[in-house]
Amino acid sequence: MSVVVIVRFPGGRLDRWKEVYANNAETMSKISAEARGKGALHHAFVEDENGDVMVVDEWSSMAEFEAFFATQDEIKAVMGQIGMTGPPTTVSYAVQDTPDRF
Repeated sequence: MSVVVIVRFPGGRLDRWKEVYANNAETMSKISAEARGKGALHHAFVEDENGDVMVVDEWSSMAEFEAFFATQDEIKAVMGQIGMTGPPTTVSYAVQDTPDRF
């Protein structure tokens, strides 16, 4: 069963994130390729109702996400540049296979 993982970067604003992402595009592409190789199924950056940047991922398992994220100093370095006001927080949800899922 896969999991949806949402990582919130408090205080990380979209305008700053776009600038940081553009300056680190090669690194972000490398991280993305590594994530896919380690179990990531889907990945998207989103902005929440407070204007904070978040990541919404789907992984094969929470263990795969945790193993990947724990070793990702590059993610931490890049995301640290977006002006966070606190540490990232993570919440996960187990995806249920139902007939109406798409």
